Amino acid sequence: MRLAQVEIGLLVHNAGIARFETLERAAPSQALARFQVNAVAPWFPTRALRRCLQPGSKVAPVSRRMGSIGDNGSGGCCGDRMSKAALNAAGVSLAHDPKAQGVAVVILHPGAVRTQMTAGQGAWTPEASAAGLLRRIDELEIESTGRFVHENGSALPW
Repeated sequence: MRLAQVEIGLLVHNAGIARFETLERAAPSQALARFQVNAVAPWFPTRALRRCLQPGSKVAPVSRRMGSIGDNGSGGCCGDRMSKAALNAAGVSLAHDPKAQGVAVVILHPGAVRTQMTAGQGAWTPEASAAGLLRRIDELEIESTGRFVHENGSALPW
């Protein structure tokens, strides 16, 4: 079977590099690496698999609230914030591109999840966060394409 013959109902982009450093300690090469992984890399699989997305298919990039310009009340973590803001911008553009095909996009924030990245701190277990993200994906319709939402369903500011 050729890849072009496969239909994909859900394409989730969940990968990233996080480094919570100050502006003074950030190295340009590290910031660029985060940008490549967090913002640029997710769109290559989408491009490669676009013919496999049919009406009713969904694309769900996993971002973070750190990518919200409107919700940045603390500053810091410039490399992470820039890369996730770029991911969010790409997600909105992607929501417009295949809309005529009936493909919907939702940009997701998993919440504060207890993982290695957060040193086990956070409000949600990975299982609870995943369940919330799946609910948001299930709720997604072409009319609501392009939204940035928290795993709990609340809309997040850009």
